[in-house]
Amino acid sequence: MSRINKADDVALQLEEADTFGNEDAVKPVYIPNDESSHKKTKAERRFITKCDFVIVPLGALLYFVAYVDRNSIGNARVLGTGMQNDLGLSGDQWKNCLSMFFVGYIIFMLPGNILIKVLRPNRHLGGTALLFGALLAAMSAASNYATVVALRLLIGAAQAFLQGISIYCSLWYKRDEFATRLAFVYWAATISGAFSGLIAYAVGDSLRLENTGRDSWRWLFIIEGSMAMFVGILVWLILPPSPESLKQKTWLLSSEEVAIESSLNADIETAYNTHESRVDWRQILTTMKDPKSWVFASLNCGVSLGVSSISLFLPTFIHELGFSGERTQLFSVIPYACASCVIPLSLVSDRLNIKGPFLLGTILVTCTGYIILLCEVSVAAKIVACCIAASGLYPSVILMQAWIVGNMAGYTKRATSWAMAEIFGQCFGVLASHVYTTPPRFIKGHAIVLGLLLYAAVMTVALMWWMMRANKKKQEEILRYESEGMVHPHKLKSLEEVQDFHIDFKYII
Repeated sequence: MSRINKADDVALQLEEADTFGNEDAVKPVYIPNDESSHKKTKAERRFITKCDFVIVPLGALLYFVAYVDRNSIGNARVLGTGMQNDLGLSGDQWKNCLSMFFVGYIIFMLPGNILIKVLRPNRHLGGTALLFGALLAAMSAASNYATVVALRLLIGAAQAFLQGISIYCSLWYKRDEFATRLAFVYWAATISGAFSGLIAYAVGDSLRLENTGRDSWRWLFIIEGSMAMFVGILVWLILPPSPESLKQKTWLLSSEEVAIESSLNADIETAYNTHESRVDWRQILTTMKDPKSWVFASLNCGVSLGVSSISLFLPTFIHELGFSGERTQLFSVIPYACASCVIPLSLVSDRLNIKGPFLLGTILVTCTGYIILLCEVSVAAKIVACCIAASGLYPSVILMQAWIVGNMAGYTKRATSWAMAEIFGQCFGVLASHVYTTPPRFIKGHAIVLGLLLYAAVMTVALMWWMMRANKKKQEEILRYESEGMVHPHKLKSLEEVQDFHIDFKYII
């Protein structure tokens, strides 16, 4: 049946509903489209291309500087005379410094996701980069434990607001387009790991204490903090506003393209939300009552713990294998470079419009890397294992985020669900700084990550089964109403009212 015929059928049913005194209940109805959203007109393709060349690169730059800054403290530990040694920090104090980032991040994660709808996105995201860049540059002047702890707490709080970039992108792209764009944004996070190692190597080689009067790890904070502030200014000046706020042509979009944007998300099977989306505090409670929100959140624990262990301790892992500080920085580039090569998986997952099987595969690849790290093998094999683990972890982050965001409808519910997953994950990020305490093999830390990743694999299978069952039940209910000649109550409601429980909303497996 064509889309036009379907629209006529639903319109007729709504007319019949109106004759029974339901006039006030009639709401805009969204008609499912059988065609893939990848089949677009020339004008639609031009519109999406413009978004791809502005929104995606700016998002990638934000993630690049954020993850460079995140990795900086791990590099500073082994750079020059070493930050930990210079400040006289004990092992426990150093772990506390690492943990404080996650404490600030956890506290502000939910406000950071929701407030991007209230604040202008360019000010929200650009201001965030300016703030955490300035705080990181200030770290270069740290002279004691209390200063480092306070700055790490504030940097974590500032970076929590950066996570709104994924919610912002979901306002511009459909569910079967989002993972590919998110992949390019997160690709910047993976190459940032490689670049942070190269930057640290260059700083350590050129800006030595005896040449500049300032230790090289302090220069590292100044340089990387300045990079973040520059990107913040760029985003503040260029990033477009939220799409629903567009009423007329802008420097980026013509009047025709503004109209195209208004129509692109009218298909309930591929859209995240309607243009009436808003901050609805009741949806936070709805999210808390939804079991799959908690399953998604728990699934993120193993992935986040793995990413945190790589971000914080990769230079330490490699240094403990017997390499010098400079060679450690160079070798830390290799795992991140490997991770960046496999991110195109998200493009295939978008084309097929499935996420769970790909996520399961990347989690199992990561498990393989940690199993090798737990074994008594050669140094070369351990480097390969780090590459395998990183190659599975970073695609897992992308696929999991796209899966969570794509299966939650209603703006506030979607933002809350991703915030829950990140809060759970960052709690285990705190754990990362306390379980990697048994060098050089770090058996305890690797074993805990592996156990949580195996749990994530089981939960991924369980979610796929539940979603297939839920989609089947929705289809059976639609057929039952059609056979009885009745209009389903959800046909009169929007996604913001019913969220992903809407009868026409199909879960992405």
